[in-house]
Amino acid sequence: MPPAAPTDPGKIMASPADQRRILAELLHIIRLPLRILLTGAALVGVLGAALALGLPGPEALFAAFAAPGAAGLPALIGVMIFLIGLGFAGFLWWLAARSFALVANPAIGPERLAGLRDLPLALPEGTVRALLALIVGVIGLPLLLFSKTLGLSDAIAGYVNGIVTGVFGFYFGTRSTGADAQIARRATEQLAERERTTGALAAEAEALRQKAEGAARDAALPARIAATKGSLARHIEVAGLVLDEFGPLLPKGLIPEGAATALSHARSAAAALDGLQSGPEAEGKLKTATDALAGLIGAQPLAPLLRGAASLLPAGTALGPIGAVATVIGLGWQLGAAEYQRWRARVLAAPFAPQLFDAGLITPSSAELRMEACPIFARAFRDVKTRPGFFADLLALISHDDAEAKLWVEYGADAARFPGGQAELEAGLQEFRAALLADLSARDATPEKIAAALAPLAPSPGALPSVAQVNNLVDAAGKAGADQPEARAAFEALVMLTGHLRDRKLDPVKLMAEVTP
Repeated sequence: MPPAAPTDPGKIMASPADQRRILAELLHIIRLPLRILLTGAALVGVLGAALALGLPGPEALFAAFAAPGAAGLPALIGVMIFLIGLGFAGFLWWLAARSFALVANPAIGPERLAGLRDLPLALPEGTVRALLALIVGVIGLPLLLFSKTLGLSDAIAGYVNGIVTGVFGFYFGTRSTGADAQIARRATEQLAERERTTGALAAEAEALRQKAEGAARDAALPARIAATKGSLARHIEVAGLVLDEFGPLLPKGLIPEGAATALSHARSAAAALDGLQSGPEAEGKLKTATDALAGLIGAQPLAPLLRGAASLLPAGTALGPIGAVATVIGLGWQLGAAEYQRWRARVLAAPFAPQLFDAGLITPSSAELRMEACPIFARAFRDVKTRPGFFADLLALISHDDAEAKLWVEYGADAARFPGGQAELEAGLQEFRAALLADLSARDATPEKIAAALAPLAPSPGALPSVAQVNNLVDAAGKAGADQPEARAAFEALVMLTGHLRDRKLDPVKLMAEVTP
């Protein structure tokens, strides 16, 4: 059997929460009827108060309205206009209340809220204008229609007509062009938004570009440090050699002032770069090293040596005087060991040691040709040079370290050969050896070696000197300078420096290109 229903009143009562929910639903149901009743009660109260004060009641107003031309009609019209104004004011209050409720909603975004603040009464755009046009229409049109009944003059009717026409014309004219204006406004807003977006994108792109440049600098920093260290090492090596090895032997003033100070700064900056790869202090140390390198290049003693030696040689090539010195020095750096020894003896006009002459490269025929350019031996051996085997025997004699003594024993008994005695014989031997050495070393210069020697200067193909021009420059270097002691000292220092640079694998022409503009 089903359980019996409870009969206790306390048990059948709803819970407090249910009671509150039921009460809220009842209030929601009766809210609208209650508002209507309260509005009616308020109107009845106002009407009752008016009657209690002795004001005419509704029947008097209706009677006045029913009697055309009566004096109470304008008062009735005024009351009606007043009531209409109150109605519009209430409607406007209702709109503003709804708008304020929308603004107070926490879900609305700050951008939309800022837009509502710029609108009149925080109402949608055009609401106030539409309400004003509606007031003019509701009040003005009846006044025009009943102007005769109200006894309005033609002037007043004209004023009212102008006001209504002007308001309606402006309002509907604005609305007719509102679509275009709205499109233009939206286009302007979209353009502004696009400009803001473009600006944001440009700022983001600039930030990314700067970030990429920073990353590229960081990535290239070790390579830049290595390149700067290499340049510093080269120029420190050369400046140290010139100052320490040749500085005391060179004429005063040939080494620029400040070279020792610049060298000291460069050595300190190079030491600071040891083991440096990256880090916050890397850029500062690298800049210090770069400045020190620039200072050392500006005070590099190699540059004045190069300029001083340039006045010693003729500008026999398209590269000019400095290019001529670079050609001679660069060729010596490119030659092999035996070739370099011949080149060094040739450009310094040094005593020609027997080991400089390769017997396999000198033939009796070439010796005979070279003797024609040697006045002392050409005259002394004029009567015996046609003897069979003479030049072979002569080459065998000059290949000994004591060639002067052997030649004097062989030919010194005849006083007519060397009227000047043994000194003339030694001079003739030096002259003949120089001619033979020039013939040998002329074959050492090749177009390939000349191009390699001048590659750091990046000359155009037409500016490269020929083999004959280079040999002429080498010959001139060995003979010139008797009347230019400073230029000769600078050139000889460059030749000796080339020997040191060969051991250190440093190209002197590359260094010359870096220290000369």
